[in-house]
This record gives sequence, structure tokens and C-alpha cells, in this order.
Amino acid sequence: MTQATATLRDRAPEPTAPTAPAAPARPIPPPPPAAVAAGLRKKRNSLRRFILLVVLPATAVVAGLAWWLAGGRYISTDNAYVGADKALVTPYITGPIVAVHVKEGQHVKVGDPLFDIEPAPYQSARALANGRLAAAQVGFSNLRQGYLSNVDQIKMGEQSVKLRQAEFDRKRTLAESHNGTRADEDTSAAALVQAKQILEFVKAQQETVKVKLGGGPDMPIENFPDYMQAKAGFDDAERNLKYTRVTAPIEGVATQVANIERGRVAPAGQAVLAIVADTGLWVDANPKESDLTYVSRGLPATVTIDAFPGRDWKGGVCSIAPATGAQFAILPPQNASGNWVKVVQRIPLRFCFDADQDMSGLRAGMSADISIDTGRGRSLAGLKTSLVGWAKSWLEPVTASSAK
Repeated sequence: MTQATATLRDRAPEPTAPTAPAAPARPIPPPPPAAVAAGLRKKRNSLRRFILLVVLPATAVVAGLAWWLAGGRYISTDNAYVGADKALVTPYITGPIVAVHVKEGQHVKVGDPLFDIEPAPYQSARALANGRLAAAQVGFSNLRQGYLSNVDQIKMGEQSVKLRQAEFDRKRTLAESHNGTRADEDTSAAALVQAKQILEFVKAQQETVKVKLGGGPDMPIENFPDYMQAKAGFDDAERNLKYTRVTAPIEGVATQVANIERGRVAPAGQAVLAIVADTGLWVDANPKESDLTYVSRGLPATVTIDAFPGRDWKGGVCSIAPATGAQFAILPPQNASGNWVKVVQRIPLRFCFDADQDMSGLRAGMSADISIDTGRGRSLAGLKTSLVGWAKSWLEPVTASSAK
């Protein structure tokens, strides 16, 4: 009992002296501005490092992959120019120019007069040819009448031969019976020979007339050789006279009109002015041969003209040349002598505008850019195949060398 009481007394807290009340807590002072600025710089550096090391490379990879997947569909080239029909006006005859009916830049239609050449010499030539044609017609009529006359002559000659033959037979019978003389027989024989000669001459003459008529009197005059020659000469003279007035061969705008001054002699076969069509234009492009893998006729395309920035023309590929431009060169680069440097060839193709396109401001020879939509898209599977092929191309030589 005494021990338990002592133990409890030992465990009881000892009385403490009263303490004074605690002082209030002091507020924590803010960090200095230098420390704040250092922390901000550290955060900015971390953000910048994250952007440079993670965001930018990832963005570049994604953008490059997107560009690669979207690429390859459109084929473009700036080696393109507007084309148009052009006609070099060339006189077919030689002569001085007496009248000019067109001005520089004037719009002309097919058949409009351009200039006139002195017609007097060609009018005389046509009159001479017309006279020869009339003479051929008269000659044909004379030969035809001669042929009909010879028909009667042949009939008369045949009758004469028959009569002379009968007379000769009678005189010979009389001479053989001694009732006539040999002199009468000889005279009758001579008359018979003469009648036969006349008949053969008329027949030969008839054959000659028949040949000259082109087969006989029933043949048309167009088969008469002399008439054919005269008619050809007349047609040539008529055509030359027609060529004294030079007309527009196509519809378009006349240019280089200063070359056709009045009084100047226009030589035959030499171009004196040109007409450029202002409708039905096209664009001739010359893309690289490596760009034409997926290009075919009929693909849609877009053209921009340097003279009209920001404006597009719609159309399509209407033709692709069967050969490169070098195939038509006088000295092609694919020679087999001396040093040779491979040059990427260009194959011409033609772009045709859609029917609803406004081409009023276009001129032949303007520079253009063309973009062709091949409709072909790249894929990740294709990228994988390309990478595998590239890796194989590098590994095969290494494997082969190791095996040796």
C-alpha cells in the first residue's frame, strides 16, 4: 500500500510556476526581388529548353511528314508560255503593192482583204489563156467535123474498091478468053490499087483524128488534149489574178503591217506580215521528264500568267508530245562521241483552257506557271516501303563484301 502510493505520487505531475502569455507570431518576410527574378528565369529557361528540344523537333517532324504526304500530287513548272495560232501572210505572186486595206493591230476575219498587188499583167495573161482556150474549142469542133466527114469518105472508098475489083475481075476474064486486051486488064488493076490506097489513107487519117479527139467524136471536150492544156493555162491565169488581192487566212489581229507599204514589190513566197489569233489560245509547258511519271492526258490543271498575278485559269492537259525537244534539234545532245554529261530532258505538253474561261487579255508568248493535279497521294505504307528498299540497297553491298 505504501509502495503503490509512492508510485502514484511519483507519476503525478509536479506543479509548475505560472508562465507569462506568449508573444504574437511575426509575419514571414517576402523573398527578395533577386530571388524572384532568378526563379522566373529558371522557369523560362526550362520552358525554352522544352520548346527547343521537344516541341520544335516534333513540330518539324509532323510538318515534314504532312508535307511529304501532301507532296507528289501536284506537278508544276514555270517553263510555260501562252500559245496561239499564227499565220504568215505570203503572196503567191510577185508584183508591186497598189493598195493596203489593213492597219497595225486591226482585228480581221477570214477572207478580209489585206492588200492588193498590181493586177494588169495578170489580167493580160488571163486574156491570152482565154484565147487559147477558145482556139482549143474551135480545133475540137474542126476535128470532130473532120472525123464525121472521114466516115463518109471511108464508105465511098469501100464502094469504089468494090467497083474497081469487079471491073478488074471482068477485064481479067475477058483477057483470058481473048475477048479483051491485057492493056485493059492492067489499067483496071492500076485503078483498083489506087482505090485501095485512097481507102487506107482515109482510114489512117481517121485513126489520127480519133486519137486527137481523145477517143472519138462522142468523147467530151474535157478529154481533148489541146483543150486540157488550154484550160489548165486559163485556170492558172485566173488563179494568179485572184491572188492579186491578198486576204486574211485566219481570224485574228494583224501585225507587222509596216512591211506592206504602197509601191513596194511583194516577192512571191516571202512573208510580209502576220496574223495572230486572239481566240482558241493554249499554254505550252515543258516539264522535266522525271515529273511526268503520273501525268496523263485529261488531267485537270491550273495556269497563272505573270502579267495577271493572283488570277488563275482552269483547264486540263490536252496533249503530251511523243518525243523530247532534243529529238528535233539539229545537233541532239545524245551524241556518242567525246565526253557526255547527262541532262534532264523536258517533254512538251499542252494545256487547254476550259470553255468558260475569259482569255481576252492573254497574248501569245506570255510567261506562265502551270500546276497539274495528278490525283496521286502518298501514304505511310509507301513511306515504309521506300525506307525498307533504301535500307536494303545499303545493306546488300555490305553483306556481299562480308561474304567475300
